[in-house]
Amino acid sequence: MLSGKLKYDKSRPLFNKKITYFFIRLFLLFSLWFVFYSILLRPGRVIDRPLTNFLTASVVKCINTISPSTTPISWIENPVRPCAHLTKNNIAVFDIFDVCNGIDLIFIYLGVLFLLPNPLKRKLIFGACGVVAIVLLNIIRISSLYYIYIYQRSAFDFSHHYLFTLLMYVLIFYAWLLFVKKNKLHGQKSS
Repeated sequence: MLSGKLKYDKSRPLFNKKITYFFIRLFLLFSLWFVFYSILLRPGRVIDRPLTNFLTASVVKCINTISPSTTPISWIENPVRPCAHLTKNNIAVFDIFDVCNGIDLIFIYLGVLFLLPNPLKRKLIFGACGVVAIVLLNIIRISSLYYIYIYQRSAFDFSHHYLFTLLMYVLIFYAWLLFVKKNKLHGQKSS
């Protein structure tokens, strides 16, 4: 018969050592990344400038392909602020800032992926495919945000800060799940 109290089994550890070690390494990795990025990379826009410019050029190509017009969208890099401007008739109509380029998402995805205990070859393949997928999805996300901003501005803040952010994290989580699941299936077949 069950009594109203739960009994603690002293023979079993309270926390799984492998999981605890994983989260400690994850915390250290993210802390190092934050310091390294904040002090060395972000001020000089070492990674941000080329990534934001690539995304902006890709978004412009995407928009001009989807809805060609007599006055196509072009872009210019802001010489002072960390952003690029989509322009129409030499007037800025939409800004893409460095914080929207997805570098943090890429690092989070790769950080967790490389801390998981799997073969390096598998990590490299999933890492490369994941980075490409994140960049492509970010191009689609920013292009969609452009159209929302131009045609349905009242929905822009919600879409930008909540909807698309949630979708990007769900897709990254799904990629991790696929990485772990496929590895389990692959490991069972080779046994």
